[in-house]
Amino acid sequence: MKLSATHYTIMALIGMAAVAYYYRSEYVKQKITNDYQSDEIQQLTDRINDQNTHIDMLHEQDVKRLKVLANAKSKIDQLSDNLRTNTQRVFVKAECPVREASASSGVDSSRPARLEKDAEQDYVRLLGELETLESQFLGLRDYVNTECYKVKK
Repeated sequence: MKLSATHYTIMALIGMAAVAYYYRSEYVKQKITNDYQSDEIQQLTDRINDQNTHIDMLHEQDVKRLKVLANAKSKIDQLSDNLRTNTQRVFVKAECPVREASASSGVDSSRPARLEKDAEQDYVRLLGELETLESQFLGLRDYVNTECYKVKK
C-alpha cells in the first residue's frame, strides 16, 4: 500500500488536531489555576485592607488615650509647680473628734489643716500615678471591647 499525499495530509491534520487539543487542555488548566489565584489574591487583599482599617482604629484610640494622659500630666505638672511656688495649696479635708476638755493648745482649729511640703509632693506623685493607671485601665477596657466583643464577620 502506497501512501498518497492525501494520506499524509490527513495524518498531518490529525497530528495538528492532537497538538491543538493538548495546548487547549493546558490552556484550560492554566485558566482555572489563574482564576483560583485571582480569587485568592482578592480575598487576601480584602483581608489586608480590613486589618489596616482595624490598625488605624486602634491607633486612633491610642492617640486619644495618649492625648488625655498628656493633658492630665500637664495639669499635674502645673499643680506641682504651683505648690512649689506657693501659688496654690493642698488642704486636708478631715473631721477630727472634738475633745470634751477645751484646753488651749495654741493651734487654730478654725482653719483647715495644710499638708507638709513632702506630703504635697507625695500627693502630686500619687495623683500622677492614679491618672496613669486610669488611662491604662480605660485603654485596656476599650481594647477588650473592640477586640474581644466585636462581631466576627
